[in-house]
Amino acid sequence: MTTKQEQRKKAAAEKREQVTKAHAATVERIENDAEYAAAFAKFAKKFPSYSAKNQELIFAQMDTATVCAGFNKWKAEGRMVRKGETGIKIFAPTSRKVKDEDGKPQKGEDGKDEKETGFIMVTVFDISQTEPASE
Repeated sequence: MTTKQEQRKKAAAEKREQVTKAHAATVERIENDAEYAAAFAKFAKKFPSYSAKNQELIFAQMDTATVCAGFNKWKAEGRMVRKGETGIKIFAPTSRKVKDEDGKPQKGEDGKDEKETGFIMVTVFDISQTEPASE
């Protein structure tokens, strides 16, 4: 593995740890502070398509968020993320093929490639971090 890859992996692990700590602190505050819990409940209603954990993650990182989407989704909607904006980290489901020691896909009993599912950290941006794309 190259040094650059190692640096990226280390930075990603550090960011994941930072986001996880912020999430834990937010969850604890929601559980112990009725006023904060009410504010979160109101906030969460704006994000019905997100999981409870992702709602908490968004709230922990930007409690003023109203509409979130990824970079390419905003681009497709005719908006661009402003330069220098810091994204909001959430978790998205993903799957990948299971491979053997030789790097070949493993087959299941049905003869199809086996897949494993998990979650990866992705970045979304609030609409307040975007502006209309110029033609």
